[in-house]
Amino acid sequence: MYKDVIAVCREFNRFYTSIIGVLNTYILESDYSLTEARAMYEIYHHEQITARQIMELIRVDEGYLSRSITKLEKHGLLKKISSKQDKRTSFLELTKKGKEVFLSLDQKATDGIAGLVAHLSVKQQEELVSSLEKVKQLLTDQ
Repeated sequence: MYKDVIAVCREFNRFYTSIIGVLNTYILESDYSLTEARAMYEIYHHEQITARQIMELIRVDEGYLSRSITKLEKHGLLKKISSKQDKRTSFLELTKKGKEVFLSLDQKATDGIAGLVAHLSVKQQEELVSSLEKVKQLLTDQ
């Protein structure tokens, strides 16, 4: 293994997490953690998704995700719908309020990245996108 790859990756992680603000307890000046926001993202974008499926998608601890889902449910942002085929299975669905909160967070995230890259020329933006796609491809072998 190339000796500096770990150090450079870790340095980049520290840089990027600080620049996008994910180290704060709550994300995007909201009352919600990154895990809660990601759970809302997955629920919004997937019909009939279960907590287990979210756990696999975002690779988060089952207990932490369970607490996050409970909080979102208590805040009236999501509801559980029992499966008609298997009563042991519950699908998660955002409520009207949950969709509004999610869409607000999603817009803030979009605005934040837009501000982050606004100073780049179109050519630099293309280079950034290409580089990010290459990183993803290298790390996932896709």
